[in-house]
Amino acid sequence: VGIITSRVTPILEIERVALVEADGRILARDVAAPLPLPPFTNSAVDGYAVPGRELPREKEQAFPVEGRVQAGISGAASRPGHAVRIFTGAPMPEGVDTVFMQEDVRIDEAGRVVLPAGLKRGANVRPAGEDIPVGTVALKAGQRLRPQDVALAAAFGLTQLDVVRRIKVAVFSTGDELASPGETRAAAQLFDSNRFM
Repeated sequence: VGIITSRVTPILEIERVALVEADGRILARDVAAPLPLPPFTNSAVDGYAVPGRELPREKEQAFPVEGRVQAGISGAASRPGHAVRIFTGAPMPEGVDTVFMQEDVRIDEAGRVVLPAGLKRGANVRPAGEDIPVGTVALKAGQRLRPQDVALAAAFGLTQLDVVRRIKVAVFSTGDELASPGETRAAAQLFDSNRFM
């Protein structure tokens, strides 16, 4: 091993590859988050969003439901005293900061959502940058890229990554005892399988 490492020089050439070709490659340059992940404050669950200052404290409370926010669509601002129907991944509308899971609430005969007491302000909300703040080095130069690393680059909106050029390796099989597959094999010879492996 010492002889090999003393004679092999590291590869310095860099090439840019599409994300679909990046799995298993060695990253050549750090990748800093060009945007926060998540990129906006959003709901972590399907449920009902309300302002934290209006949370039921000691007993359940009914709120009229006004508006509906789905993932991929921005919602209008919420009015005080109202709840907004919201779904997982949807951006939080202005004026609300807490989400009750739909499994924990009920709808009364008037169509209002009844919210239980005891939920903490900010519950079930994922703030922008909670996973990765903007500017944070998310992928480090020198690391072997795994599928989850390629997915992270895609989450940043990247389409290509700079990687170290692959090494070139040649394998030679020698010896009178070897015959290449497809050639005539003498009685005392073996077909060369190692080169193909």
